[in-house]
Amino acid sequence: MSPSARSLLFLALVLPAWAVPCRAQEKPPITVQVSSDRTRATVGDRILLKITVTHPADVTVLPPGPIQEGGGSLVLEAVQAPAASETPASEAPGGEVREIFYFHVQAFETGTSQLPAFRVDWRGPDGKAGEVTSEPIPLEIASVLKGPEEEPSDLKPPAELPPPPFPWKAAGLSLLPLALLAGAVYLWRRRKRPDPAGAPVPAGPMAPPHETAYRELERLLASALLREGRIKEFHVELAEIIKRYLAGRFGIETLERTTWEVLEELRRVRVGTASQGRAGEFLRETDLVKFAKHLPREDEIRRTVDLAYRLVDETKMVISAPASPVGEAPAALSPEAAP
Repeated sequence: MSPSARSLLFLALVLPAWAVPCRAQEKPPITVQVSSDRTRATVGDRILLKITVTHPADVTVLPPGPIQEGGGSLVLEAVQAPAASETPASEAPGGEVREIFYFHVQAFETGTSQLPAFRVDWRGPDGKAGEVTSEPIPLEIASVLKGPEEEPSDLKPPAELPPPPFPWKAAGLSLLPLALLAGAVYLWRRRKRPDPAGAPVPAGPMAPPHETAYRELERLLASALLREGRIKEFHVELAEIIKRYLAGRFGIETLERTTWEVLEELRRVRVGTASQGRAGEFLRETDLVKFAKHLPREDEIRRTVDLAYRLVDETKMVISAPASPVGEAPAALSPEAAP
């Protein structure tokens, strides 16, 4: 082979590998595996989902949450570990920690469906955070009825129905005359013996949500929770204060809602992107302490409290001063504006 041919052969072998460098894709520090005890069931059957989360010992994870898209007839419920099953948390090979969670799933519509994907939020010791999602699992739901030439399927045991509702309407109508009579007697006695203290003082206007939030934050910081080392109770109360403020400020449901549901409500009422991001960061920080047994340092607690104050500062409603009469200097307006 001539020297020129050898050179051309060398370039043909080397150039493709040099021209397309490989980029190593950084993998998340945790893995999520979802398995079910069956992929075909009948309407109303309980399907057991097992979610295995494997992560390094120094990485903190939150419990998995289902990602349901497009609604559907699936009903999910987190359950305790069944008898004779693996322990909820154990040590995996390589010094990692394996945590296992269980869900019950029921479907009430026949046809082809999917068991939902699950999302797990994690946070490393260096402050880096992220999320990992699993893949949905195909599911086939069949009817409990069979064809006309076959015998019918066995009947399921009767479902436990809730007790009948209390007849509030009938009880209210029966008590209405007594209430009217009691009111008439009260007014008659009030006219006969007037109150020496005079007329009652009318209640003042309700304080704006941000003023209530500021007072509750000051009361919490002045309490002894941090001095006594009750870190979790402090973060639970701190999260409740901000959730109550967001509910009063934007007219949304926040109590008994997950972080993801609160952020969806804020997105629905068109809160600014910066405020949504700050609210998400604050709620995730408190969730780590409330649910993942994370013990924050003093600077992390101070930063979480600062996030709470900044969220109230930048979203509070500021009412402009009324227009000044002619000939008077206009009153100074606050530079803040409600979203």
